[in-house]
Amino acid sequence: MPHKIAPSRLELKGLGISSGVGFGRARVMAGSSLQLPQYGIEKDSISLELDRFDKARNSVNRDISNMMKRTPKRAPKEVKSFLEMFRQLVNDEMLRTGVERIIRSKLINVEWALVQYLEEIKKVFEKLPDSYLSERGYDIEHVVDRLQEELQGRSNQLRDTVHEEGDEVILVTSDLSLADVIWLTEYEELELVGIITEKGGVTSHTAVLSQTLFIPAIVGISGAREQIKNGQEVFIDSFSGIVVCNPTEEEKRDILTQVEEQEKQYSRYYRARRRVAETIDHHRLQLFANVAMCTGLEEVLHQGAQGVGLFRSEYLFLGRDGLPDENEQFEQYSSLIKTMGSRPVTIRTLDVGGDKILNQEARKNEVLLKDDNPKEDNPALGQRAIRFSLANPDFFLIQIRAILRASVKGNVRILLPMISCVEEIREAKKYIEIAKKQLKMRGDACKEDIPIGIMIELPGVAFRPTPFLKEVDFASIGTNDLIQYTLGVDRGNPTVAPLYEPYHASVLGLIANVIRHANRLNKPVSICGEMGGQPELTPFFVGLGIKELSMAAMQIPQVKEVVRSVSKKDCERLAKKILSISDTTTIKKVIKKFVEGCKYE
Repeated sequence: MPHKIAPSRLELKGLGISSGVGFGRARVMAGSSLQLPQYGIEKDSISLELDRFDKARNSVNRDISNMMKRTPKRAPKEVKSFLEMFRQLVNDEMLRTGVERIIRSKLINVEWALVQYLEEIKKVFEKLPDSYLSERGYDIEHVVDRLQEELQGRSNQLRDTVHEEGDEVILVTSDLSLADVIWLTEYEELELVGIITEKGGVTSHTAVLSQTLFIPAIVGISGAREQIKNGQEVFIDSFSGIVVCNPTEEEKRDILTQVEEQEKQYSRYYRARRRVAETIDHHRLQLFANVAMCTGLEEVLHQGAQGVGLFRSEYLFLGRDGLPDENEQFEQYSSLIKTMGSRPVTIRTLDVGGDKILNQEARKNEVLLKDDNPKEDNPALGQRAIRFSLANPDFFLIQIRAILRASVKGNVRILLPMISCVEEIREAKKYIEIAKKQLKMRGDACKEDIPIGIMIELPGVAFRPTPFLKEVDFASIGTNDLIQYTLGVDRGNPTVAPLYEPYHASVLGLIANVIRHANRLNKPVSICGEMGGQPELTPFFVGLGIKELSMAAMQIPQVKEVVRSVSKKDCERLAKKILSISDTTTIKKVIKKFVEGCKYE
């Protein structure tokens, strides 16, 4: 009798986008690209195409409403918040006007117009320096894909794929839309314990939602659908980004122990949300949330955020057919501030360049923007953020006036991005004073003493921060750009992305330098990049004397749990030790050993 050959073990590496481990059977989704019709139309058919588009949007809206009604009571509040966000993208007037503009100007069918609209939007979003905002282009792509499915009469492929599954499932797919992830979590018969995708990024809504729902997820495994077979036993470790297919019996015993421990850990996270972020020896931290839109704020508060440490205002400007006027911006900021009540809200002024706001055609017609800006070969180091705002003062004044008007409704701070010299701070403050005078002349109320801060994200500023800190009321360390510029790494480039290293000794040294100088001057300073939400780095920041951290809302419970399990004195000794080490590998080992020794409640 022939022996049955055991399936061979396979290990793959990707990018872990949520904390946790999962173990189950693989369900591999086959690719399915829609064959979209492309044809010209007559003028008298324009209304017919627009009617088809509106019917598709209405159908998708009904589907979302049904999903919201069916969402189980046990589901986290964030699920409905994300569904509402998806619905807002479907109903976005920019989408409607953009598609209509293309249909009317090019006389083409709606499917083709959607394809061209998506190409326009992706060009705007994919080059954004802020990874969170660049990932929003993927959300719009998912919305367009869903509309295309509706136009073609296609049912939900994912729903058809998994409806017969009974075991614990590790889903393997090219990519998942926001609605797909929510549908999977509400589907009672499906025990989803992990997600593996070939595409996606650390700040996608799929990543954010998987963190919220504690679903381990790994993205960026090229060829995953070819290498992983249906029905294989798969272990997913989103801490390390490791996927193991067909683990050995010895590995499986260890895996089951990890899964059991994880269940206890999730219970601790849930309890931590409403507790104070205070160390054992009573060093208290404020944990804020990074926010890009005025929707889903209930989720932010639900996770225990004490305010908004970073509101990315640039989302109001991206991919539009026209700039938002002062009143529209005022309404958006007011909505944010009202929801947060008396909690602090830090609004960052525009942090992109002129080539990213509006679509290409609209930029040509916008009188507020200078049209003499040459095309830049390296826009990340070009006229963006505060440089763009100061070069376009009328545009800058509109945003400042809107923020100042909204500031009377709450506890608001203004944050200036990508500061490279003190002259930029002084010039920006002059415009803020001009905006105050303009509002007074109009009879509009505003807060006179609104705090003004800067993003410290350039090595030159982090190396010698004192002159900059003396000019402002507070500072926020933007670790994403600080790492990129310090190490000369474009993390969006897969060839060099592994060199993007938060644990690099030079990066940690610059952060420590800023905090040390800020504390000497008694200036509040926070960490607002992705490092701020990494629980493993929390003890290091506590040891440096940091009092504010800002992160994705879903990371707050984990960070809070770490804060409550350490003493400031122990963290100070850890920080001192880390700053004496020069190699990244050793730094990681020291931090890991410290965190593993924490005694959680």
